[in-house]
Amino acid sequence: MFFTVVNAPYLGVEFIGGRPRRVLNPGFHMLVPFLSRVRRISGALHTEDVEIDVITRGGTPTTVKVGYTARVVDPKQALVNVDDAFATMRANVIAVVSGAANSYTIDQLAQNKNEIADEAEAELMMLSEKNGWGLGDFQIAVGDPSMSEELKKLLMREEAVRRENAANLTKARNQLDVARQLVEVAKVLDADPFARELLRLQMLSDMGEGGKIIVVDTKTVGGGTVAQVLSQPVLSGAGLEN
Repeated sequence: MFFTVVNAPYLGVEFIGGRPRRVLNPGFHMLVPFLSRVRRISGALHTEDVEIDVITRGGTPTTVKVGYTARVVDPKQALVNVDDAFATMRANVIAVVSGAANSYTIDQLAQNKNEIADEAEAELMMLSEKNGWGLGDFQIAVGDPSMSEELKKLLMREEAVRRENAANLTKARNQLDVARQLVEVAKVLDADPFARELLRLQMLSDMGEGGKIIVVDTKTVGGGTVAQVLSQPVLSGAGLEN
């Protein structure tokens, strides 16, 4: 018989004939000569930070900093089922958090970071049990999303263009409404001589006060009525020339 020493915080697993036999806690352990082989893995709490690139639901690329901890709770599984338990943990933290964050907009990420962390913890626990990673005691903290200065400037320019386009569209709609109203006025004046006379009197009154006069002239072109709207300044006290 011979022995080995396992120093804390490591845990050992004795293999005989390539198969795991028993877990060795820190201390002295007797082994089977020439047949036993011991592999060790840290049982300490493993802590790591990782920056994860995320494409949000609105299509905005951003970066989320994630801190996570885990511990080996089953050394046999951690040494037999995966090549590197903590490398497996890191890869799956990135995949799980990124997948959860993708369902939120850039504005919602900061507001729902605790929900994202809880969802990721539960999914990682399920994956570890299902795939035999031998890991447990998961804790995840998700930070606020961040963007590069270049991306911030680009988004600001896009927002400015969007607002300008919206303002131009509103202005165009208002102009279209005015044009339609003027066409209706032209139709009334064309069909009603009395209305035309009222407009003439109103024009005379406006000319006496100064300001602008709007003259609506109608013509018949190709069997339809075309309204021509002229706007001209009028000096105070001016009169109409026949």
